[in-house]
Amino acid sequence: MAAKPQLDPTLFSHTYADNPYPTLKVLRDEHPVCQMPGTDTWMVTRYEDVVACFKDTENFSASPNGLSIGAVFGPTLMEYDGEDHTKLRNIVAPEFVGMKQKALLPVISRNTMALIEKFTASQARRIAEKAAGAGEIDIVDDFATRLPLNVILDVLDLPQEAHEMFHDWYPAMMNGINGDPELRLKGRQANAEYHDYLDPLIEARAVNPGDDLLSRLSIAEVDGQTMTKDEIKSFASLILVAGAETTDKAIANLWYQLLANPDQWEAVQADPELLDRAFTEMMRIHPPAGGQMRRAIRDVHLHGEVIPEGALVSLSIYGANHDERVFKDPERFDIFRDDLYFGRDLRGGYHEDGKAGHLGFGLGKHFCVGYQLARAETVIGTQELMKVIKNPRFKPGSNPTPIAIRIEPWSLPLEFDAP
Repeated sequence: MAAKPQLDPTLFSHTYADNPYPTLKVLRDEHPVCQMPGTDTWMVTRYEDVVACFKDTENFSASPNGLSIGAVFGPTLMEYDGEDHTKLRNIVAPEFVGMKQKALLPVISRNTMALIEKFTASQARRIAEKAAGAGEIDIVDDFATRLPLNVILDVLDLPQEAHEMFHDWYPAMMNGINGDPELRLKGRQANAEYHDYLDPLIEARAVNPGDDLLSRLSIAEVDGQTMTKDEIKSFASLILVAGAETTDKAIANLWYQLLANPDQWEAVQADPELLDRAFTEMMRIHPPAGGQMRRAIRDVHLHGEVIPEGALVSLSIYGANHDERVFKDPERFDIFRDDLYFGRDLRGGYHEDGKAGHLGFGLGKHFCVGYQLARAETVIGTQELMKVIKNPRFKPGSNPTPIAIRIEPWSLPLEFDAP
């Protein structure tokens, strides 16, 4: 039997952040379970293994104790297990699925049109002043980072005049998820300012609740007890993460993939209903979240390796969604592929017809609460924006890429034909 190849530590060089997929292929083929060099973190990269680990709540906990999101936001729904997770999820989940989610569609449309009107007016002024032959938009700065956050602020019924403050706090909080100590400190400070702003609103809505989500949180009971103010604020932080962070990257990555593949763009232009399939394929090829962290509750034996009790485990969604054992030609963006399930987002990996689902929203009990909202915002927002900007293309010299692992300022500047 041939000796197992040694893990090359250079696989995780700076190029991994720009394009992780070549490294993930090597790991799937040669080291499907491996300890990342110089760390105590293990990585799982094959689709079947990632699905199994997501479902295995006896051996893996979703409570990695203060790392990643918890380092900035404190304990959130994503980092609870068992009964605590179920009770807390039941408070917020109904707001984002089913009939409640359908009631949000006018909110999404209203915010979409408000952004488009603002953008269109500024473009008209710019074109008139410069007599330019083309319009310009940065999909990230002008649209993707604003639409989902504005929708969430409406869901919480936070005053319009406060929106600009949130557009300052939000990127600081999200950048704080990075391991950089200075960014983490700034993220905590922004989260603290957000919480201070919420304090009087929570008190007022506990006395005089409305139909908004912040009111629901302010009067919700867990085991017969209303939540503490800190628990309510933690939920409000989670809602920003779940409702905005996922969707802004989804919108931007969908536009990148469509414009980088002109045949796919032409297909959705001819039939905008195909945008729903395009969203699903985007969530496979390059979802907003590259993985989720778990902690091993006990020693776990997998592919001849032993993940020790207490070790952090990165379940690689990027790796699983590009597994050639499941998806043919996984590097190709194809909204007509026949090996991906394009129906309702799956919580269990495989559909009953045998087709695999993307893992972009996670799996099992920790499946993304806001999955329907993220899809609706991305599809509706893209449909409406496509009506306004004609013949969009990457701005020359912009070197466009999808959002990858690095947390840093990112843009997607486009040109389009001026009206």
